[in-house]
Amino acid sequence: MFDQFWQAYPHCTRPRRSKMEVARAIFQQITTTGRKTVVDGVPLHVRATPEQLVAAAKAYAEDIDGDYEVSTSEARKYVPGAHVWLNQSRHSEWIEEEETEEVKIRIVK
Repeated sequence: MFDQFWQAYPHCTRPRRSKMEVARAIFQQITTTGRKTVVDGVPLHVRATPEQLVAAAKAYAEDIDGDYEVSTSEARKYVPGAHVWLNQSRHSEWIEEEETEEVKIRIVK
């Protein structure tokens, strides 16, 4: 599934390159055991399915390419490397969560 993710991700047009092997390792970690990270000062345990990450990469690419304020080539200049996008849990913005009918709240005092 990583190869599908790699193909779907909108890679940067500048000379710097995404580090494929680093991205593969992070992808593997997120999809198996999960990855501990800190987002906006909040420690998180990030876990997603390979299908969710591929769908998130496709949705991100559509957002980049669908930005009509700037050209696609201009927008892709500022795309982070895939390893950065995964490492910083930026993919979570494009993962569609399944809504459940019940919400259970437990307050512990």
